[in-house]
Amino acid sequence: MKEHRATILTLVGVICGVIIGILLKKYTTQPWSERDIMYFQFPGEIFLRIINCLILPLIVSSVISASCYLSKSGSIGLKAFYYYVTTTTLGIILCVTLVQIIKPGEFYRSKNSTVFDHSKKSVTTDTFLDLLRNLFPDNLIKASLSQYQTQLTKPNDSNDDGNIYYWNISHRYNDGTNVLGIVSFCLVIGLAIGYLEEKGKPLNDFFQSLSDAMMVMMDWMIMTVPVAVLFLIPGKILEAEDLTVMISNLGVYVLTVFAGLMIHGLIILPLLYYVCTRKSPYYIMSKTGPAIITAIGTSSSTATVPMTIKCLNKIGINPKVSQFVAPIGATINMDGIALYETIGALFIIQQRGLDFSLMQIISIAITCTVSCIGAAGIPSGGYVMLIVVLESIGVPADDVTLIITIDCLIDRIRTTVNIIADVLGAGIIDHFTSKHELDNQLETPEQSLTSQDFMA
Repeated sequence: MKEHRATILTLVGVICGVIIGILLKKYTTQPWSERDIMYFQFPGEIFLRIINCLILPLIVSSVISASCYLSKSGSIGLKAFYYYVTTTTLGIILCVTLVQIIKPGEFYRSKNSTVFDHSKKSVTTDTFLDLLRNLFPDNLIKASLSQYQTQLTKPNDSNDDGNIYYWNISHRYNDGTNVLGIVSFCLVIGLAIGYLEEKGKPLNDFFQSLSDAMMVMMDWMIMTVPVAVLFLIPGKILEAEDLTVMISNLGVYVLTVFAGLMIHGLIILPLLYYVCTRKSPYYIMSKTGPAIITAIGTSSSTATVPMTIKCLNKIGINPKVSQFVAPIGATINMDGIALYETIGALFIIQQRGLDFSLMQIISIAITCTVSCIGAAGIPSGGYVMLIVVLESIGVPADDVTLIITIDCLIDRIRTTVNIIADVLGAGIIDHFTSKHELDNQLETPEQSLTSQDFMA
């Protein structure tokens, strides 16, 4: 009970919040005005504002501290990079496909609801180029506050509404954190610190300490979730015109997320392992069962690292591979959260009636995936990062309240997918790494530790 008190209290808070919301909606004599609901949700609004405040330093510190050793990790780091890019790409394709086919946000939406078209004044090329521009920000302070977007305006002397390619080109900066730019810069500065070796150690220690401090602060905030949901969930229920439709929509969303996690964790990742190694992926998954069980129990990729290393060493994975891939994967390789967060963002966009083009949807999926690098393996890190993604695309983060209600359940499944990805990734990297490469491999602090040290 003590070990899992955060999860238990969150579940109790969600149940109490739902009951309070239903009672207030059913038994109050007068309808709740928008201002009354705003007053009621105020404590929950404070919670969301503090989470938003902590996200940027959390991303910066965790990404830099995780990437400091990649520059001297040699062939293992390069192979890990290829693996992470491959699984990320497959995850993005899966997310976009599922959301476009199932359309969870539109499943029970009223036919009379207004659809706002965000794709009329942009073309696919502009969206792709904006993605690259945001990946390389020209001003870090500005990247923390806004992101670049190409804007097309019809010439005054033109009557042709259809040929958008001849419209005037300008740009604007939309409010919201440029997650892509921040993460890309942090990766580069982390690599540079690692390249400096001893000279860069003070900076490395600083960002590691900052990351640890941010983790502690985020843990404190997560402990307040049971109180926050007591005000956020009833507010959402009072706002809903039809409670049945809202619950049905949430059910379709949960099914979509579970489908994505199951397909990715039990089909796509094992298939990738088999194609690369010609060995049974389910054998290595069965031998790392204790790590998977630990992931289900703790809901934290970071907390599962010791058991992951121990299991990988037992099945013959070289310790230098396991002791590098497991800690780095717990921070960078977040397939489960990426799937959950991408589907969640697109679900909320569809529910609000926003009509984005396919390229814009892909851009949002990439942003969600990149932002997961900053999730740092913390329990309930998914909805924390989802808040900043929604803010970055100009969508109010209030709807995350609905997702928090089922987060404690999905969190354990997506953490399990993260561990499966790390385990199979270690197997693939070990398969393609020769003994000569491992003998010449430069040790990192993570690699110089044994699994017993991690357990301690």
